[in-house]
Amino acid sequence: MARAARARCAATNQTPAQRRITDILLVRAQGLGAEAFALTGSTARSQRTAISDLDYHVIGPRPSRSGLADEVDIVATDAGRFWEKLRAGDDYVQWTLRCGCILFDRTGIFRDGLRVLATERLWPDPSRKRARLPSHRKHAERLIELGDRDAAHEQVRAALTSAARAVLLDAGVFPLSRTELPAQLHAIGRVRLASALRATIDVDALSLARLAAQLEALHDAEPATIDIARSSPSRA
Repeated sequence: MARAARARCAATNQTPAQRRITDILLVRAQGLGAEAFALTGSTARSQRTAISDLDYHVIGPRPSRSGLADEVDIVATDAGRFWEKLRAGDDYVQWTLRCGCILFDRTGIFRDGLRVLATERLWPDPSRKRARLPSHRKHAERLIELGDRDAAHEQVRAALTSAARAVLLDAGVFPLSRTELPAQLHAIGRVRLASALRATIDVDALSLARLAAQLEALHDAEPATIDIARSSPSRA
């Protein structure tokens, strides 16, 4: 299984330096007694962009990032919390199982998670994403007001990403990596949200005024808007 996982990971668009980081973190995680280790995010989907991190999901202690690039992001949890989050509708856990590159699964927890995902027909809870949107928006508006364009851009992109995932989950579509979300949104007719998110991904320097305008697309994730879209003949 480990050999097959490594073969799948070799197909991702990691540079030699990024593959070295992955290998180092895997060894460190194993040294700490980790149960499982997966590469997640856009790299696992071969969809990296200039703003992509190297994302990892570890079942066990968090390995040290010492001596590695700042672009590394590690989510670490224990087995009990993994199962709790899976059954509670956490989309990150499901993303690892559905789309991640599993490099190590000593106890078979990811394998068992996939089985439970299929047999119990688990689906992430979109309300978890939607509930955080007001705070996302408030923070983005505050950064825009302060004139911190770079931080505001990042926050607006994060807010639109959460909105996109909520909308897709409501539509019965599992969200892929962030760069793939606009196309998924277009496919279900959510053009405004798709265009707003795409702009924050593709354009390096959106003006503060344009960032403020992109926030209006968050209305597409409001329950009333979603209910209207569900009942529209165009969605039949």
